[in-house]
Amino acid sequence: MKLSNEVKVGVLATIAIVLLVLGFNLLRGKNVFSRDNVFYIRYDDAGGVSPAGSVLYKGMKVGHVIDIKLADDASGKIVVAIAIDREVRIPKGSTATVISPDIISPKAILLEFTTATAYYVDHDTLVAKISRKGLEEVQTKAEALIVSLDSAINSISSIFNSETRLNLQKSIKSIQTTLITLDRATTKVDVMLNDNVSRLDRIFANIESITANLNQNHDEINTILSNLATISDTLRQSEISATIQQAKETLEELSVVIEKINSGEGSLGLLVNDDKLYNNLETSSKSLDSLLVDFKNNPDRYVQVSVFGKKDKSTKDSKKK
Repeated sequence: MKLSNEVKVGVLATIAIVLLVLGFNLLRGKNVFSRDNVFYIRYDDAGGVSPAGSVLYKGMKVGHVIDIKLADDASGKIVVAIAIDREVRIPKGSTATVISPDIISPKAILLEFTTATAYYVDHDTLVAKISRKGLEEVQTKAEALIVSLDSAINSISSIFNSETRLNLQKSIKSIQTTLITLDRATTKVDVMLNDNVSRLDRIFANIESITANLNQNHDEINTILSNLATISDTLRQSEISATIQQAKETLEELSVVIEKINSGEGSLGLLVNDDKLYNNLETSSKSLDSLLVDFKNNPDRYVQVSVFGKKDKSTKDSKKK
């Protein structure tokens, strides 16, 4: 059977209209093919809830808003229709509260169940309850935060007056000057280190060599230090005080002798203090010196030497005759 073009166009138009209706309802939160229960809530103020808004129970999504409209009885009420999963049974007396989950999320309806054993059925009307608790808490916190910020700003303003700002500017300028000075000093140090790298290397090498020598001669150094300790102990234990006492006594005796010499006692004292004795000794010394000179020059005056003894003397005498 061959369909005409008109029939084809009519079928396509029908399908398009159905899809359009279904899509529109889905966008509004309605699911035509769903098997959810529908409940109604009459609010004096819907509080900003909108179609497709979530219906929550203890934080879990159990449904969604499918319609919002004015009541037909001219009471001014707002009738909100919600679709709830059929597995969720709502006890009698349960309330539906409009809440603000947070600042960003849209309004939602929160179900609060009672302990009743009787349950609402499809198309029943739930007890409406409006709560702005979440928003009020956020607002309260925001107001408290604003007050705190205002107090902090006032405190900062009172602290950072014109004099304080001037002092801060001076301090910052001083810090900048110090940093510049430190930077220049660091540059000078870097230049100095670069200029003396080889010298520093030699110094460190010498230090390393000295350290190595100390490590290699550790035993000998310990022996030397031990010997020094032994010598110190020996000196400390020796009778130094007795030796010093003896030296003191000797000096005292020498002082007594010198005092006697100065007073003219004894031969040495007379020699030192008696000028006449000194002059006689000097005269005697000169005479003895003259005698020795004459004896040296004319020894025959004082000593006669004969090789042959007395016989030679007789012979000499005979010859003289």
